Amino acid sequence: MSNANVAVGKKSKGAGCLRWLGRVALGGVILLLGLAAIGAVYQAIASARDAKMYKPVDQIVDVNGIQMRLDCRGSGSPTVVLEAGLGGSSTTWMRIQDEVAKFTRVCSYDRAGYGWSDSVREAMSPQRVAEMLHALLENGGESPPFLMVGHSFGGIYVRTFTAEYPQDVVGMVLVDSSHENQSQQVPPELVDDFEKLSNAQSISTLILQIAEPIGLVRAFKFLDASFNSFQLTEEEKERMLAEMYRTVYIGANVREGEMSSAYSGQPEPLGDMPLIVLSQKMDAQKLFEPYPPAIQSQLTMERWQQEADIYNEMQDELAALSTRGERIIVEDSGHFIQLDQPQVVIDAIREVFGQVAR
Repeated sequence: MSNANVAVGKKSKGAGCLRWLGRVALGGVILLLGLAAIGAVYQAIASARDAKMYKPVDQIVDVNGIQMRLDCRGSGSPTVVLEAGLGGSSTTWMRIQDEVAKFTRVCSYDRAGYGWSDSVREAMSPQRVAEMLHALLENGGESPPFLMVGHSFGGIYVRTFTAEYPQDVVGMVLVDSSHENQSQQVPPELVDDFEKLSNAQSISTLILQIAEPIGLVRAFKFLDASFNSFQLTEEEKERMLAEMYRTVYIGANVREGEMSSAYSGQPEPLGDMPLIVLSQKMDAQKLFEPYPPAIQSQLTMERWQQEADIYNEMQDELAALSTRGERIIVEDSGHFIQLDQPQVVIDAIREVFGQVAR
C-alpha cells in the first residue's frame, strides 16, 4: 500500500471519529434540553399545585401593575403592620397574626418577589419598599394610624416607612432588628475571609438560579434545610416551602441580599413614639455558630464576644431612638423570635398598642 493510501485511510478514520463525537455531543445536548424541558414542566405543575393550595386569590392588591398579597384581619385602631425580614414573607408571622387580630386590626404582606406577590427586576431599596407598602395599604383600603412591626432587615424597612410617612405611624415594635450600620461592622481580621465566603455563596446562588426554573431546586429539596433550627409543624413547613420553591424566589433573595450588604445609613430619631425593641440574647457562642469552621477559628472567643457586644450596643441604640423606647432581651430564642417565642412578640405589640390607645 502506498503512503498516499495510508494517509487517506487515516484521514477517513479521523473524519469518522469526529463525526461520531459530533453525534455524541449533539445527542448529549438534545438529552440535556429534553431533561430541562421535563424539569420545567415539573416545576410549572408543582408551582400551580402549590398556588392552588396556598395562594389567597382574594387578598391580592394591584400596586402600579404589580400584584401583591395583603392579608388583613380583625378590627380596631391603630392597625398593626407586620414587615418580614430579608428573604421572608407574611408566612413568618403565622404564629402572631391571628392572636393580634383578637384585639385590633393587623396586616401582613409579601414584598415583591416573595410569598405570592409578583416579582420585579429592580433593586428594592428601603425607600422603594416603603413606597410600595404605602401604596399597597392605600389601594387595599387600609387607613392610618399604623403600629409598625419589623423583623430583622424589616426593622430598617419600617423605620424608613416611618421617616417617609411620619404622620401615619404612632408606635413601633422591632424584632431582632438590623441596624443601619451593621453591614459596616465586619471585623477587620475577617474581611478577606468574608470576601471569599461571599464569592463562594455568589457561585452557589448562581447555580441555584439556573437550576430553579427547571425544577432541580425543588426536586432535590435544596431549601428544606432552611427550617432545621425551627420547631415547625408539617403544615407550617409546607406553607413556607410552597412560597420558597416558586421560580422567582431565589432571584428576589439574591437582589435583596446584595442590596442589604451594601446598605448603610443612620436611623432616624422617633421622638416620643412608643417603642419596644426585642433582641435575642447574644453572646460569642451564638454569634459565631452560623459560620464555617475556617471563619470561626480566625478569632478568639474573647474577640467574638467583642463582636457580640457591638450587636448589643446597636440594639441599645435602636431602643434609644425614642424617649419612650424599651429594650427586652428574649431568652431561649434565635433570630426568629416570632417563631421561637411568639408570645413575647404578641405581648410587646399589645403593650405598645395599649400605650398608643392610652
